[in-house]
Amino acid sequence: MLLQRHAALPAAETEPSLCALPLTLQTFEDTLDPHGLGAQTFKVGGTPSWAQDPAHYKCACGTDLVYVCQVPEGMEFGADTDGLFLGNETYLLACPSHCDPAAVWPVNQN
Repeated sequence: MLLQRHAALPAAETEPSLCALPLTLQTFEDTLDPHGLGAQTFKVGGTPSWAQDPAHYKCACGTDLVYVCQVPEGMEFGADTDGLFLGNETYLLACPSHCDPAAVWPVNQN
């Protein structure tokens, strides 16, 4: 989904402040809060837990983008606890028409 037509080659050296960790996906019951928001955790699918108002965007092809996954605010990804996305809650929206492999839009909220 995040493949680009003209993808850059990997860097010759690894980024010292980020460390690779295994990713394990498991089934998760996404319980909604009284406002209809999903759980505030790293997740693929389910219901977003919008930090602000829900975001609505259209793809260049005209199709409404749909929620795919989220990274909660303050999630630590580095050995020195650097916050990815400046500590914001981040959501990925994608084109359900699959018009282009790069039809994914990041949304940051705080």
